[in-house]
Amino acid sequence: MVRAIKSGALVVAALSSFAALNASAGDPALDVGSSRYVLGITGFVPVICRATVDATSVPATAGEVSLGTLSEFCNSPNGYAIYADHSAALAGGSIVVGGQKVQLSETGSTRIRMSDRAAIQSNGVSLEVPQGVSSAQIAFRIVPL
Repeated sequence: MVRAIKSGALVVAALSSFAALNASAGDPALDVGSSRYVLGITGFVPVICRATVDATSVPATAGEVSLGTLSEFCNSPNGYAIYADHSAALAGGSIVVGGQKVQLSETGSTRIRMSDRAAIQSNGVSLEVPQGVSSAQIAFRIVPL
């Protein structure tokens, strides 16, 4: 951090020297007595979104099974949506994220969270497995809006 400040100070000092040199050479656009300089910087930040869950495998038993914590990070200024992509065997079950229960759809993809702005959050997540399910898969994906 200190190095960046020193570099910035050198740039401003160099600009000051350059401006004074040019002003003394008769450049009409610069004011010799002015001690104010403007330096504009433009940058572009890529949109990065991640959604991860602690658990990699859980026992296939009917009832509620903890998947750990759903960690979400997305810097999209328009927000994001998180989907659970799951096996057909889990249709009829539900997922609970941060205390909010969402019914899993028949299509195999269910939107479980949505935000209208960039955010970093962590919430407990559990899966309510329907009776008779012996094996299934679920994955989480995040989509910037």
